[in-house]
Amino acid sequence: MTIMNLKVLPKWIWHNEREKRPAAVFSLKFVIDRELLNVSFHASFIGAAKIRLNHSLLVEKEEEASNIDGWMRIDEFPQRLPAGEYEIQIDMSCSKFIPIADVNSYLGDRRVGMIAYLEADNYWLPTDERWMVDGESATIICNLGEEPFGDLYNSPDWFVCGGFGDIEAYPLPDIDAVSAKYMQAEVANGVAILTGKSSRNLEMISIRSENLELFYHLRKQTQWKKMREWQNTLDLSNTASVLFDLRKEYNCRFYASNVGRSSVKLLWNGAESLEELNLYDGCITEWMEIPAGQTEWNLPQGFRFIRIFIFEEQGEDFQVKLEFQSVHVGLRQTGMIQTDMPMVDAIFDVSAHTSRICHQIGLWDGIKRDRLNWTFDFYLAAKSCYYLWEDHKVIRRAIKELGIGTPYGHWMNGICEYTLWWIKSICEYYFHTGDKSFLMEMKEPLKRHIGWVEANTDLEKGGLNVQEGILIEWTPLTQTERLISLQAIYRMTRKDLMRIADELQELELDFQWPEAWLKEDKFLADTHLLATKVLGILSGYVSKGKAIEFLDHYELQDPFTPLSAYQLAECYSLFGRHNEAYHIIKTVWGGMLEKGATTFWEAFKLDSGPDFHDELTTYTAYESYRMSLCHSWSSTPVQWICQTVLGVEPVDTGFATVRFNPKPVGGIRECRGSVQTPNGIILIDWHLDGNDIIHANIQAPEGVTVLHTLSNGC
Repeated sequence: MTIMNLKVLPKWIWHNEREKRPAAVFSLKFVIDRELLNVSFHASFIGAAKIRLNHSLLVEKEEEASNIDGWMRIDEFPQRLPAGEYEIQIDMSCSKFIPIADVNSYLGDRRVGMIAYLEADNYWLPTDERWMVDGESATIICNLGEEPFGDLYNSPDWFVCGGFGDIEAYPLPDIDAVSAKYMQAEVANGVAILTGKSSRNLEMISIRSENLELFYHLRKQTQWKKMREWQNTLDLSNTASVLFDLRKEYNCRFYASNVGRSSVKLLWNGAESLEELNLYDGCITEWMEIPAGQTEWNLPQGFRFIRIFIFEEQGEDFQVKLEFQSVHVGLRQTGMIQTDMPMVDAIFDVSAHTSRICHQIGLWDGIKRDRLNWTFDFYLAAKSCYYLWEDHKVIRRAIKELGIGTPYGHWMNGICEYTLWWIKSICEYYFHTGDKSFLMEMKEPLKRHIGWVEANTDLEKGGLNVQEGILIEWTPLTQTERLISLQAIYRMTRKDLMRIADELQELELDFQWPEAWLKEDKFLADTHLLATKVLGILSGYVSKGKAIEFLDHYELQDPFTPLSAYQLAECYSLFGRHNEAYHIIKTVWGGMLEKGATTFWEAFKLDSGPDFHDELTTYTAYESYRMSLCHSWSSTPVQWICQTVLGVEPVDTGFATVRFNPKPVGGIRECRGSVQTPNGIILIDWHLDGNDIIHANIQAPEGVTVLHTLSNGC
């Protein structure tokens, strides 16, 4: 078997019985018809391994958690292979597996794994289902880059494309060298040349994983904290260093080329804010050694600011070239807006950038911390995607991973209402795209999770009979707030399911979800926080009259997060208070921009000092610099802007019919833009004349019916 296509990445494989088969023999027979030169074999795995070639033992690797940190080059493997028949054999044995908890139960089939590749001049041989495990075809555990294994050290640079093959790296042409010490930093067209004379050398330390972790990001954060602790013991005051501002936050990779005469070492820190860079004990802390004439690169990480320290033999001249890249799935943006109000345009553009760079192996919640398909996060993140991007494959990946992987009897991510948000994600995906084939593909997991919800309903009182594992919001809700908010989400999900069941009878969704009867005053109690109140309104438990009365008198106040702030804006627009909705968007998302945001944050506080990053909190979990300044759930204003400012709101599934009624909120007088639909792009152009009468044009593709309901009020 000869594999030459360098687009085929290796996959994590194991026996079909997974951890129930903790010891197994992996083998692959192959024939080469010519001599192979520059041969190397690389592997990463759970457990211990004995690696053989043609039954001859090459090396034995003991079981260590760090065996999955990166690609181990097997130095004992021959660097030259004459033409002939060969068999690679790897005897695997495990005593420990990836730990599983409620939060990652969807990864239950990925607790073990082995991945490898053999390469030579014009020759390539990766792990895949053609390998044999104990005499049977190997089972694919997951793609390269997927949880819980994540990225691996020492990856070839083209591995950046990821296991789905659609991640790309884009040059960053606009970077700024903020400051440099004991060196010169020249930047042009995104390329930085660092020159100077080293004042010291340094023996770097290696941090190896001591334990298997639930997720890749937990492994990285543990390593970074240990590296940062070591770094803080050093006196770097006289060390050559440079600070770069990428001007925006990115999932960033950089190439470092040593064009000097001797080997150099780079110790670097990356962070979302300068305060995090200087003060956080868990900020990105890594190093690389680059021989003269060679180039090294990092694994992509989320940051805006990067400080690099350069070490070489004392007194030696160094010259290093740096090139930075943004790494994310290639997306064609078709949703746009341009108005005569810069704040609206900026909120839209930063929301789009936040969404774009969170499109990775999955629809990540953020690119610095977690980097996961959290169910509620991608439910919210998807709201902007339907209006921005031509392709929604990453949404489908996120939905599939959580839906297929989470077994019956478990809530998504261990959180009760996250299963409801997952079901709503499928429903909203269908309503926006009309993608019947994907819904049919998800028929089994959808029915499975509907059944688990039904098994937890209260047949006498109605609603969900669940007391534990309820989150709702990161703000500190009481148990009473959690319980009634859960019923509101349940009711909203039930409504969507009934529509899906009616439109797609092929899904055979036979379910009995009795509703709970709740008084509206329960949601609007003065002691309740914003999240409970807006869910009561959006679910319909709160009547129109009571909702309007509340909204007309409410003033935004801490504590809240961007998710409940956006739901508040939705409530205002639900009852025609579009200017009030814009005030919320401007206060929260405009407030982030005023503090220098280049991506939108996981949290926001109305009252924060100069070091806002330290003061941000989700109240019940994260705080200080661990807080994410790039969170895809905060890209939601795109949806509101498209539906309200551009005025395009879908009425029927798949945008088959749209209502057109743009609103000149906040003083906007001119607006043009576009909205993505499954049938093509809708173009919009409107302006106010001297009498404040709106004049609007809309061009819709074939297959989209436009209902003109134009009015001038906000």
